[in-house]
Amino acid sequence: MIIAELKNGIYRDNYSIDITFPVDEESMMEQLSGINISDSNIADCHVAKISGDIPALCVLENNCINVDEMNYLARRIDSFDYYELAKFQGAIAREGICTMKDLINLTFNLHNYTVVTDFLNLKNIGRNHYLDKNIGCPASEMERLDFETMGRNLLSSGDGKVTPYGVVFCNSLPMEEVYNGKMFPDYDYTSDYVLKLEMMRKGSQSTSPEKVWLYLPTSKACILKALLHLGADTYNDLTFQCVDSMSLSESFMDHLSLMDNIGEINELSKIIHELDPEEIKKLEAVIDYTQAKTTDEMIELAKNLDSFFFIEGISNVEQYGRHMIIESGHFEYDSELESYIDFEKYGQDRLKHEQGCFTSYGYICRTDSMEEVCELYEQQEENTQRMGGM
Repeated sequence: MIIAELKNGIYRDNYSIDITFPVDEESMMEQLSGINISDSNIADCHVAKISGDIPALCVLENNCINVDEMNYLARRIDSFDYYELAKFQGAIAREGICTMKDLINLTFNLHNYTVVTDFLNLKNIGRNHYLDKNIGCPASEMERLDFETMGRNLLSSGDGKVTPYGVVFCNSLPMEEVYNGKMFPDYDYTSDYVLKLEMMRKGSQSTSPEKVWLYLPTSKACILKALLHLGADTYNDLTFQCVDSMSLSESFMDHLSLMDNIGEINELSKIIHELDPEEIKKLEAVIDYTQAKTTDEMIELAKNLDSFFFIEGISNVEQYGRHMIIESGHFEYDSELESYIDFEKYGQDRLKHEQGCFTSYGYICRTDSMEEVCELYEQQEENTQRMGGM
């Protein structure tokens, strides 16, 4: 958690606001309006004070910052464990890092530093140093390495610099510039999303066009900010692709990539976000069954899933007949009579009356036709019982 006391960088009057980072876009813009700032993507916020869990960020005090950069940095830091946080703060102190661009890039280059806080455990020091430099190591190789000697050699190298966060060693690895000071690198801050979009401007001639990533569902403020970053005025100026999802199939993502209105896809994502995994599978089946083409149609279907009957994994009439007789609960089933039952004929008969179909997801039909067929078979069963009693 980072708490920043901010003032308007132009007027710098006595009025200030406190924003706790990371923060959602809408809340951030609402708070910034209190100091007459309407664009968080411009470095016009004066940092009067930094408090919270990251004291090393006091290097930002008495400077003007881009609040979008601050929020991105806070989200990166929010995922750090104790050792990563020690490396981040130790590197700031060792290298004198103080610009937002360099701070963000540091979060992607923590492997270039080793921090020692406990000098009694040489083996642990050597292990951390080796893993920092090699970014992971197979367990079989770990067993053969002499970490204690590595730790002793590191401490005797004389390269360590004492900081408030431990003794910091630079591992002399190339520093990668992941953030260019303009376009934020893709970063999955939350796994609680329906759809990930990769967006860029239409007609870009560059071999490496500028990109922005959106995680849906999101706020309108976040979408508008993505447009701003890409220098676009409307959705029509953008092209996008659905590149990942926590819940949707690849075929459904490909289908959504053909749409052209990000706002409508976001509204659909909001509805899908409230569905459980089984309901999402049903929605995909319903969309396939109805051949829905537009996001408006898909949104309407998502709101009316109860209008459809769906059995996942059913692919033919024999399986459907077997499911309805044995598993549906509509009949009292005796397994000893199984060899006398024509499951395929029963399934075919139901399919004819229900006007359902088999999709790649399973069997589906409208519930109104389902109810009519159930009533028909219940009536036939009652008639059979009456005839048997005569």
